[in-house]
Amino acid sequence: MNIIFQDDWKPFFESQSEKTYFKNLLNFLESEYKSKTIFPPEEKLFRIFQLIKPSQIKVIIIGQDPYHGLNQANGIAFSCENNNKIPPSLRNIFKELLNDLKIDHFDNLDLSDWVEQGVFLINSVMSVEAGKPASHKNQGWEEFTINVLEFINEINKNLIYCLWGNFAKRIYNKVRYKNTKKVEIISSGHPSPFSYHLYQGSRPFSKINDLLVKSHKKPIKWGNN
Repeated sequence: MNIIFQDDWKPFFESQSEKTYFKNLLNFLESEYKSKTIFPPEEKLFRIFQLIKPSQIKVIIIGQDPYHGLNQANGIAFSCENNNKIPPSLRNIFKELLNDLKIDHFDNLDLSDWVEQGVFLINSVMSVEAGKPASHKNQGWEEFTINVLEFINEINKNLIYCLWGNFAKRIYNKVRYKNTKKVEIISSGHPSPFSYHLYQGSRPFSKINDLLVKSHKKPIKWGNN
């Protein structure tokens, strides 16, 4: 499998390449992509690592696994290909953004504009079989994601973690710290319709920007408004 990433990620991927879990994960993925319909498409699987350098990351939002419908997942957690029906979780995210900051993002389902400003949206499990949610769970992705977060933590200070739902919290709680750099946590329910009542009114977007300003960092432009 050909993994394309920005040069600053090279130390991370080199450190993982000799680990047994990562070799097994890549072998599993190669087999899955050859024999089944897997999302996101293989060329977009590691897209997040092409859009941002680790040193540019200011905010981390942890998802679960990609959308499992056709032409939806695009390698960024919660993001969706445009010209598509908006997934329920993303609709609820945009509803909260509208209520929080009066910003309308409904005309652009691709969240790459957030990534390019320093928002790292990563799924704990980065691939899925079509129509089968959680089908790639326990294949090595969880360890990969934890290792990614630890690598980012070593490089950056004053990171903001946005933990939506218990799955994200469990992943975050497994991250080991090799330093005492300050980390801010914004926690709520998941934007899924099943737990929207625990997400609604949490105002994560204004909270993130308030924390960024306090850290003398540029706030995120969440939309065009």
